[in-house]
Amino acid sequence: MEEIARFIMASRWRAIGLTALFTILGVYFIPVSILTGAIIGLVALRRGPWAGGVIIVGAGLISWLIFSLLPPRPGFPFPLSYALWPPVLLGAMVLRRTFSQGMMLMGVGGWLMLYVLVMHGVTGDVVAFWKGWLDHAVVNVKGATVAGFEEEGTLRLINGLVALIYGLGIVTALLLARWWQAILYNPGGFAAEFRRLQLPRWLIAVAVGIVWLAGTWDKVLMVDLMVAAMVVYLFQGLAVVHFLVLRFSGSWFWLVPVYGLLLMLPQFSLMAAAFLGAMDSLADFRGLRARDRPS
Repeated sequence: MEEIARFIMASRWRAIGLTALFTILGVYFIPVSILTGAIIGLVALRRGPWAGGVIIVGAGLISWLIFSLLPPRPGFPFPLSYALWPPVLLGAMVLRRTFSQGMMLMGVGGWLMLYVLVMHGVTGDVVAFWKGWLDHAVVNVKGATVAGFEEEGTLRLINGLVALIYGLGIVTALLLARWWQAILYNPGGFAAEFRRLQLPRWLIAVAVGIVWLAGTWDKVLMVDLMVAAMVVYLFQGLAVVHFLVLRFSGSWFWLVPVYGLLLMLPQFSLMAAAFLGAMDSLADFRGLRARDRPS
């Protein structure tokens, strides 16, 4: 990873070329898209938002030219990497100014809530929108039909699931960028910073209030906003787990089952981690507020 980070920071054109390459690869293997956000995040964290913007423009032009020559993919009118770049640049700007991963998470949470509100406002009916998208997207997927989504009631959850995956991609890209930055310029700094990740107590009241107000108007909107909030507290929950593992065992081995559960049983483990993060905001299990209080 250190070699990749050094390659990125060695030259603006290398960063642009690698971002464009990963953008095209992400068309066929979506998780690769996260690497494009991480490259932009690393450049913006180290050299500022204008440098990150240059990477976005350069890589965007090159990748769009290549993308326009590829066979069209139903349901994907543009590379998904493009959706990551603006919030990653925003998050990198916040992190660069505040040195706080908590503040960065708040910025991402705000972006996700904006995404949810815009989707509901623009489409008028997000359930119908995603049904239409699926009708178009499953054309070339053998054996796939929209009927299964309708029978299981999944259509009502799709917008929230998209917000969840979108948020996970944004934060993962930002954390990877921060890790790369620490490897190059502040060895060991990322782990300590992540373990101290904490959101303010008042944020829970704001999030609950927004979700409750949405529920009085539209239940689908309420669930979507709840998912957006869950993404934010999920990473605080993981920060608590990292802190406790280091404090009581000192071995990273105990993190393996934690992340294994996140991969194998995400429907339960993600909610559990988010609940832990929310409770930590109230109870301060790590005693961070006491340490930050002047003596």
